[in-house]
Amino acid sequence: MTKQWVAILLILGLVLVLPLVVGCGDSGPATPAEDQTEPDEESAGDDAGLATFTMEEIAQYDGKDGRPAYIVVDGVVYDVSNVRQWSSGVHYGFEPGADVTDALAAAPHGANQLNSAEIVGTVVD
Repeated sequence: MTKQWVAILLILGLVLVLPLVVGCGDSGPATPAEDQTEPDEESAGDDAGLATFTMEEIAQYDGKDGRPAYIVVDGVVYDVSNVRQWSSGVHYGFEPGADVTDALAAAPHGANQLNSAEIVGTVVD
């Protein structure tokens, strides 16, 4: 495959994937499940009321079995549970419970597409 075709396929993939990653709308309120995972008290937030998470903890917020769907961009944790583009649990091949910073950086749009997602915390090492 030539370099030109690889570049075209890469750009096409980004154009198709990134709008789903960042989300543009709200699908309405989610119905929480009884076994929904909550941040523990050790993950207490800062003065702004935001929780802190490790990436291992973020992996639990995968949107499955009634759990919230969280993604990380530049160390900030977003709840995309109610974002329409994430309603299927996968957004252009990306799943919640992960850091999508690199995918967003390659997108033709910026992090402003996350305006409809609630910021719930930050990631710590």
